[in-house]
Amino acid sequence: MEIKGKGKLAVLTGKKAGFEVPGNYIVIILLISFSILLFLFYLDFITYKGNLEGEHILYVKMDGNTGSVLKVNNRYLKNPASIKNSRNFSYGFYTIRYDIKKVKEKNGFLSIEGKIRGYEESRLNWMRRYVLNIFDEIFITEENLYAFSRATILGEKAEVSKDMNDKFKYTGMAHLVVISGSHISLVIVGMVKILDVINVKYRLKYIIALAALSLYCTLIGMSPGILRAYIMGAMMILARLLFEKEDSKKSLFISLIIILVLNPYAAFDISMQLSYMAVAAIIFFHPPVEKMCEKKFLYKLKEGIIKESIKLLILSLVIQITSIPLFLYYFDKLPLFSFLLNIVGVPVGTVLVEALFVVTLLNILQIKVFNFIILPIVKIIYDAFEGFIYFGGKIPLLQVSIEGRTDIWTVLLYYVVLVTVKRYMDLNCSK
Repeated sequence: MEIKGKGKLAVLTGKKAGFEVPGNYIVIILLISFSILLFLFYLDFITYKGNLEGEHILYVKMDGNTGSVLKVNNRYLKNPASIKNSRNFSYGFYTIRYDIKKVKEKNGFLSIEGKIRGYEESRLNWMRRYVLNIFDEIFITEENLYAFSRATILGEKAEVSKDMNDKFKYTGMAHLVVISGSHISLVIVGMVKILDVINVKYRLKYIIALAALSLYCTLIGMSPGILRAYIMGAMMILARLLFEKEDSKKSLFISLIIILVLNPYAAFDISMQLSYMAVAAIIFFHPPVEKMCEKKFLYKLKEGIIKESIKLLILSLVIQITSIPLFLYYFDKLPLFSFLLNIVGVPVGTVLVEALFVVTLLNILQIKVFNFIILPIVKIIYDAFEGFIYFGGKIPLLQVSIEGRTDIWTVLLYYVVLVTVKRYMDLNCSK
């Protein structure tokens, strides 16, 4: 009887004939399996089912003449969708009762045609219009700067020309035109510095910074990339409030879980994949590469502009290497030397974005007395930055087109090799 009992235990714990699987592993596998099943059930529950015909309630973000459909009847669509702006809506978020007549599909993207019955505007739209009116007032005579400021500060890309957008993509500077983690960081750091100047207490300072960050991210719209940056920024602030050490790795994973719970289809969003891969490159892959470079040759250089430029070049190269499979898979393009432009483009672009944030904040607060000083400086920086982008756009082989679609297995194999190389570098750095 005792032997039979042990046999039953062996079946449960995986122990048999010298082969042993710890019971904890079985529990973990069962939990993971259950979590996947639960997630699939949740995915099915929040997904809109049925044909897009007849009257539906759409949750839409307007951007110029088109609107991105975020939800249908408060449920997510599997494929991204858009509608034409037939009511001359201003920029912002709307709940629209829409009588759908036709749905077109191209490259996995739905285009909806129909008749708008009525709409309810987001309560934050008045604030968006207020800020947009500021740009109308101070930048309207500068067409490209006007478009850049709207895109950089509020995520309104409708005014950005196709030529400008293509050049930013070709030169690898597209992350400066769209709102990303760097913008969120600037909001946090900028707010903290302002509050330091007026001598606000430590805890109150970070509470105000968190409130400002939450308002800003809500105002520009919680896209997957922005939500990721917001969660990581919020966790950094909370860590400071609780006097705990910041952990960017945990913040990254927590933000991913929250995003997928709120909208599981965000996992298939291209911008989200590129955003997370860039952050993963900075957090996981860049440190061992920088340590190895420091051991090999960086230690010979004195601290200064040259060394910092080389470090920035290494960082840009690491981000590019980790993103190559996604570019090949989605765009059939291979970035080659675009990372070289980041040495100049990123610092200048960052200064420009910081200046635009300062101008916007001062004008929101109706402190316009400094406009005659700051605005000419912003224009000079932008002209230099735009000239650099247009110059870079004429350089050949920054990106090359690849014939034939890269399959998903090649992408997965690439990342398996990349993780293996990272592990090797970690071992070498620890010696």
